[in-house]
Amino acid sequence: MTRNYYWTKTWGAPDVPKYSALALSYEKTRERVLEYIQPGDIVVYLTSDGKEADPMLRGRLAGAVEIAEPVTIVDVENLRLGQDRPPEHYRADGRFRWPYGIAISRCWSFIEQEQNDTLIPNHAALGMQGAATIHKMESAEVGRLMTLEVREVVEGGNVVRLPFSGSLQRPWRQKAGWRDGANVQPGTQLYIAYISDAYGLTFKIGSGKTEERLQELNKYRRGSNGEVLWSIKSKYDFDTVDAARAAEDYILKGGKKAGYGSQDHSEFLVGISIREMNALYSEAIKVGLAKDTDSPSD
Repeated sequence: MTRNYYWTKTWGAPDVPKYSALALSYEKTRERVLEYIQPGDIVVYLTSDGKEADPMLRGRLAGAVEIAEPVTIVDVENLRLGQDRPPEHYRADGRFRWPYGIAISRCWSFIEQEQNDTLIPNHAALGMQGAATIHKMESAEVGRLMTLEVREVVEGGNVVRLPFSGSLQRPWRQKAGWRDGANVQPGTQLYIAYISDAYGLTFKIGSGKTEERLQELNKYRRGSNGEVLWSIKSKYDFDTVDAARAAEDYILKGGKKAGYGSQDHSEFLVGISIREMNALYSEAIKVGLAKDTDSPSD
């Protein structure tokens, strides 16, 4: 799927898709957006600096939404029938501020506290126009966006955190575990574990069964005596063992090539930043998914 990426200003993060939409103040604005918006396009929400904005998100990325297929217009005010909205969502004459919506199919919240200025350096130059419509993102901005960790916003879901690029490629699975009929083998997870101690930050890259691997890493560490334990930073479920191993190998090869290999262990990376690790992780997910696609099925 070829996607386009846009940004706009909002007062806060999106809710689950059935209660949310890309909401606009004027019908003419929506008509202009409908001339070019496509299913699967992504719109990133930058939280405004206004007093009405969520104080926990003000000046930072709030979330992102995916345009639904087919592109459909919705009445935003009626998405929450029977539920009271805050008074500031209405103008002085009683009209709802953003009635003109475009339906969305997925949405995300950001884990990292990314500043608006960092992702979209020129956003402030547009002033009020930044919130009035959507604006095309530059390729460098999209590249940075792909490495940021997110959680998909779903009803009742405790969703794993992933780099945005990884979450885009595989929608969250509604049922716990694997989908019915999937050809699943044990040990098909890619994981990144980490420990931060007197020696600095160390990452362990591996594949298999994440929880079993974590137990092995901590087997001889004495947490009750104050020793720092290994924790899982990220994990991803593939359909095959080969895919998980290909993803693991990609991260280790890339990390070592950049000079982050460790003499203590062949699967350790040291001195690498969180952002660089996220970038390698995002790329490794693509490698693993491609391997899954190439694997023969029964």
